[in-house]
Amino acid sequence: MNLGQLNDAQRGFLKQFREAVKDCKLPDSDDTYLLRWLIARDFDLDKSEKMLRDAMEWRHQHKINTLLDDFISPEVLAKYFSAGYTGVDKLNSSLLITRFGAMDLKGMLLSAKKRDYLMTVVEVVERGIRAAQNNPTKFKRSPDFIFQMTVIFDMAGFSMRHITFKPAVETTLQLLQISESKYPELLRCVFVINAPKIFAILYSMMKPFMHEKTKNKVQIYSHDSSIWKAALLAEIDPDQLPVCYGGTMTDPDGNPNCVTKVGMGGEVPRSYYLDAKPDPTNKKTFTVSRGSKEQLEIQIKQAGAILKWDFYTEEGDLAFAVYRKKDDELIPIVSHDRIDCDVSPEEGEIQCDYTGVYVVEFDNSYSYFRSKKIWFSITVYNERIENTEPFQP
Repeated sequence: MNLGQLNDAQRGFLKQFREAVKDCKLPDSDDTYLLRWLIARDFDLDKSEKMLRDAMEWRHQHKINTLLDDFISPEVLAKYFSAGYTGVDKLNSSLLITRFGAMDLKGMLLSAKKRDYLMTVVEVVERGIRAAQNNPTKFKRSPDFIFQMTVIFDMAGFSMRHITFKPAVETTLQLLQISESKYPELLRCVFVINAPKIFAILYSMMKPFMHEKTKNKVQIYSHDSSIWKAALLAEIDPDQLPVCYGGTMTDPDGNPNCVTKVGMGGEVPRSYYLDAKPDPTNKKTFTVSRGSKEQLEIQIKQAGAILKWDFYTEEGDLAFAVYRKKDDELIPIVSHDRIDCDVSPEEGEIQCDYTGVYVVEFDNSYSYFRSKKIWFSITVYNERIENTEPFQP
């Protein structure tokens, strides 16, 4: 949809929406940016506003607005993560190709923190958006159209190893949720090619998290290249598509895979694996069931006390937050965020400016597959006295 296609009522909603969110620090103030949130929520103003505000909070929390300038992907991801832009489709949407089946997700997630993997993917998306902002003539049908992307997922090499390693599945689902909630209407079309039969298992896991509009944009093809090449060329000009996918594009040396634009993935050498061997000494343990959370209340008796934590899980990440309890309200002190505490222990501390009850939260409510065993220690250190007080649950 573009601005010119809006009826009078929709134009009125857009005007009201702009007024409602005028206090938000938006990465793009153009009407076409605001329009994507309205389309995603069928022009329901309240739902659109909530969706946008949640996304802006996420951008602030994870420093997305400066990601392209500040984030450096770990070497293992720079080498083995496979995704890149080759051009545009016939409607001037950016063309992104990822060789998903050729990537060693388990190896990457054992070699880097999941947050770095997620931010690597987000960086690719943000790079495409910035390119469109800098050159809208190339990447938009017209000034009043929403910028979108066409994505090709090459599943050649996809096997049970992509499904049996649960952190890889959970990370894939998390990326889907980020796409749906933080980048609405960014996808124009999705081609899944070279999909083996077992891809149906992964897709069945993903479908419950996909908006119906997204499902309608997905086209899935098996290994018959004559069929999927024809489908690609119906939407993409040959000079924008690598030879290996039916186009005419090659690397400068003639490589038909265009590896200078889209890496080939490959197995991650074990030399990259992180050697995380946490020390369980002086730590207590409990299990957070799948789909649930645990909250520990700590009584702070002296203003200025230091609350310290040190925890890790045996397998899988966990969301963590710290709140101050005021009457029946929980005031965030440490923002809720998912932590790769299975890769390396998470340590931190805060100064408690008020006496009263502080709540440390371990949240596994997003996990539909497994419980998480936590090893933790929580200590209160009073600045004006020399002793420490270990927390006793």
